[in-house]
Amino acid sequence: MIHHLILLTEHADFRVENSHLIAGGNKIALSTLGSIQCFSQQASWSQHALETIATQCPSVMARWNAKIGKWATFSLLPRCRYVNPEATELLCHLKERSATQLASDLILTKVQNQFALLHSIDPSLPPLPKLAANSFNRILRLESKWAKTFWARYFAAASQDLFLREHRKATAPLNISLNYGYGFLYHAIEWQCIASGIEPGIGIIHATRRSRPNLVCDLVEPFRCCVELTIMRHLDEMHDKKLMAGRFAEMMEARWIYQGKQFKLRSIIRLMTESLVRLLKYHQPFHPFVLHARDACL
Repeated sequence: MIHHLILLTEHADFRVENSHLIAGGNKIALSTLGSIQCFSQQASWSQHALETIATQCPSVMARWNAKIGKWATFSLLPRCRYVNPEATELLCHLKERSATQLASDLILTKVQNQFALLHSIDPSLPPLPKLAANSFNRILRLESKWAKTFWARYFAAASQDLFLREHRKATAPLNISLNYGYGFLYHAIEWQCIASGIEPGIGIIHATRRSRPNLVCDLVEPFRCCVELTIMRHLDEMHDKKLMAGRFAEMMEARWIYQGKQFKLRSIIRLMTESLVRLLKYHQPFHPFVLHARDACL
C-alpha cells in the first residue's frame, strides 16, 4: 500500500478510470492510497477525480503563491467514514420528538452552565425559571432573553464597558478573545464528529447552511462556558492573542467534571459526541456537558 503519495508533476491532467488515478502514462490503484499531496502550478484535476479522491483518502493540493512567498493549500477529507457510517443516516431520520428533545437539552444546558458561571461571581443571582426539558419554544425564548442578561452581567464582571456581543469582525479585545476561544471548541468538536461517523453539516438547532458545520454549532453550546470562564480567569492577558492561545490550549487539556468523574475537556468532547451516537443507535440517554460548581469557581 502507498501510505503517502507526493505528486510533483506539472502540466498533468489527473482523472479517474476503472478505480485508477491516471496522470499521463501512470496508473495508480485508488485502493492502495493512504493519502495524497500534490505540489503543482499547472496540473489539472477533473471534477470526478477530485470527488473520488475525497471519498478515498485525505488529500492536500498546494500551489506556490509568489506574491506572499507561501504555499497556498486546500485539503480534501473523506468525511465521516471511520467508526459509525450509519450514524449520519440515523441523524437524518431522527424523529421530530427526539430532535426537539435533543435540541432542548443542548440549549437548556448552555443556559444552566452560563448561570452557574454568573452565580459563582454573584451568589445573589435569582434562580432560573424551571422548564420542562421538551418545551423547546419556551427554551428558545428563555435563551434569547437570557443572552441579554448574561452578556450584560458578564461584561460588567469583566470590567468592560461593552454593550454588544460581536460575533464577526470583532473589535473589542474581549469579543476577539471569545471568538478565538470558541474556535478551539469548534475545531475539536468537528473532528470528533467526523471520527464518530456523524456528518458535521447536519444541524438540529441551527438551520442547515452550506459550508457551515451546523451540528458543531449545536454541540458547542454546552461548552461555551469553558471559554467564558477561561477568559475571566485571565483577563489581564486577553489583549495578547499568543498568551490567550496558550490559555485555550491549557483549557482543552485541563480536567473538568463530567458525569461525576474528571476528564480532560478534549476527552469530554469525545464522550459527549459518543453519547449522541448511542442516542441515535441504541436510544440511550444523551448526556450533555454540565458545568460543575467546582469548575465554575474563578
